[in-house]
Amino acid sequence: MTDSQLQEPTAIVDGRWPRFVAGGPGDVRATLERMLEESGADELMVQDLIADPAARRHSHDLLAGMFDLTPRRPSPTVTAVG
Repeated sequence: MTDSQLQEPTAIVDGRWPRFVAGGPGDVRATLERMLEESGADELMVQDLIADPAARRHSHDLLAGMFDLTPRRPSPTVTAVG
């Protein structure tokens, strides 16, 4: 991410939706639920930009957990790089 992207809000601010949503489970769920409510949508589609398959699966599992959904299979162990 660029420095300017890092400075962008990741939640709804002054009625403006963020380009991306990030944060802890409670904050992410609240932002997504508000977006669903404001738009009148009855489903949520997620586009991620996570290149690593294991990290992407882990992110999807976290998202499923936020909405009390059970993943079809457990995610593989994710190890930090760096």
